[in-house]
Amino acid sequence: MELIYDILKKLKRYEKRQIRNYFNASPFEYEKVGELFKLVTRYSDKEEAFFSQKLYGRDPDNTFRVTKARLKKVLEDTVLNDKSFSEYSADFIKAALFSNKRVLQGEILLGRGAYAASKNLLLQVIAKTKKFSLHGERFRAEMLLHRNQSINMSVNEFQKRTRRLLELNEINYKVNQAAIIHYSVTNILTHKSLSNEELKHYEEEIRRIETIAEETQSPLARQHYLMSRILFLQYNYQYKEAIEFCRLQIELLEQEPAVRSSQRLGSAQFQLTEALLRSGQLEEAAASVNATLNFFSREETNYLIVLGTAFRVAFFSDRWDKAEKIVQEAFDHPRFAASPFRAAIWHYCYSCVMLKTGQTSQALRALNESTLLLSDKMGWNLTFRLHEIMVLFEAEMYDLLETKILNMRQFVKRTQKNSDLYRPMKLIQILMEWHKNSLDIKKTYGSIKKQLTDLRNYHKEIPFDPSTGELIRLENWMAEKNHNLVRP
Repeated sequence: MELIYDILKKLKRYEKRQIRNYFNASPFEYEKVGELFKLVTRYSDKEEAFFSQKLYGRDPDNTFRVTKARLKKVLEDTVLNDKSFSEYSADFIKAALFSNKRVLQGEILLGRGAYAASKNLLLQVIAKTKKFSLHGERFRAEMLLHRNQSINMSVNEFQKRTRRLLELNEINYKVNQAAIIHYSVTNILTHKSLSNEELKHYEEEIRRIETIAEETQSPLARQHYLMSRILFLQYNYQYKEAIEFCRLQIELLEQEPAVRSSQRLGSAQFQLTEALLRSGQLEEAAASVNATLNFFSREETNYLIVLGTAFRVAFFSDRWDKAEKIVQEAFDHPRFAASPFRAAIWHYCYSCVMLKTGQTSQALRALNESTLLLSDKMGWNLTFRLHEIMVLFEAEMYDLLETKILNMRQFVKRTQKNSDLYRPMKLIQILMEWHKNSLDIKKTYGSIKKQLTDLRNYHKEIPFDPSTGELIRLENWMAEKNHNLVRP
């Protein structure tokens, strides 16, 4: 049942409606399959035995498993049909299907001795694969043609074709190598902190992909290079350079049918949005995120993910009405409750908007809906605790506030021990000074100048990342409160 549940989660509303209509119009033999579909859309956490009892009144047997297999195939066909001809380039998919089919047909004809018919099909494949950079399919076709002509061609001509075939094999090998290196680099950069020496090594790996792209002139290899370079630049906080490579990636995807797809263009536009946001170019980021949203259906999970970036762009632009409107759109999204953790993040976002607009009671209620973030033992746990402290102060719940500060200090000391926690440790120092001064912000602000200077210097080297969950920075909030206190 896990496979059926997995596919079912990816279906859009109109796709489920199409499946229901299909079963309603199907022959009698599909009646049980339709009933099973109704059951799995209603009960999303049951095992095989439950559905078998509902359908047949007995434990799962071969009859039930055939019904389950038929339903799985219907669901798979629905997803594959949509992916093939909407989110991905239809021309590219058709070319790939055509080439694979013709290669197999050409091989069969060749095996049966129909050399002329085989050659005709293989030449069609070669012409098609050149346009779409289908290196593997082209090599297979050229290899079969090579076999076909091995006894009918002069030595010089055949050796010339042999050298060309070896070149094609090398191109295919190098393009696959570029893909393998790209995914390796992506895995490392998204999961590990690297030393300067390690960074140099992976930059050299990315240069290998660039060299392959230049040598092979393959759009596929070029795409892998650009994606790796963008990730590397963002890892090193070089956002302006990352923006330029994001634009090069979009240009490549728009021009090359071999890599063009709605999904890839949407992803590339999303990367550009994130780079613009992190570089502080908020107006450009707002335009880019709107363009990104156009690539996805409003019912998709990807649309909800992009809304998260749209919210941060609006929030850091001080557009509170826009930010609140985006949160409400997220609350109404059909996939909102699919991930309880993501739902908790949205409640946290709403709490931040409420706090910024002075609606403290609403901020506190929204925060109570986001306590699941405490289950994350790294970034979100700390983010939640910091925001909770600010909300409790604004709500004048001082008794709870002292406990929360001490609990946060103990949490950081107990669980956070690596060098990436310079900022959290400085914030803890500020909070403890605040606690020592009986939560008097004016008095505290005069004694935390060193910590504030340390944070400013730290963020000169490592820019504050607006893509993190820390929407309201503690030091900025305290500075604002202090300014209001000393204002005549």
